[in-house]
Amino acid sequence: MESLKNSLKLIALMSVVWACGPSPIYEEYVSVSKNSWDADSVVSFKVDIEDTNAVYQIVWYLRNNDDYEYSNIYLFRNVFSEKGPEFADTANFMLADPYGKWLGKGVGELKTNTWPFKNGYLKFKHSGTYVFNLQQAMRTSTLTGVEDVGLGIYKIDPE
Repeated sequence: MESLKNSLKLIALMSVVWACGPSPIYEEYVSVSKNSWDADSVVSFKVDIEDTNAVYQIVWYLRNNDDYEYSNIYLFRNVFSEKGPEFADTANFMLADPYGKWLGKGVGELKTNTWPFKNGYLKFKHSGTYVFNLQQAMRTSTLTGVEDVGLGIYKIDPE
């Protein structure tokens, strides 16, 4: 019973902390098919950007469960605008510490990991629709244990 009370207190505290942070101008999660992510499956997010004077923080989200077999994940990341390719790279993110403990936030077996798209703030060169693509780049055709992939965009006051 004491454990349940402590869990409820923790959830209430986390809700207050999350409510105090900046609200995203865009946030979406895409569920991965049957709790596995195929190598040829690209997750895409279309975002309309109007304010090119503002600075933004862009974050990727990944929700995994205990079925995920690795301590890291490699991702192909691409961004396209109406004018063509804007950015492409391959990134490696850690999901577990050297002892196998999940690094993400969450209660139970589901953990949400959050990574900045790039360190610091970003500005968009021109207004219009941007497409953010994310694809798993591990050396396996199917990753089990990945539940959702997400994107968040926050307008930030750099001061």
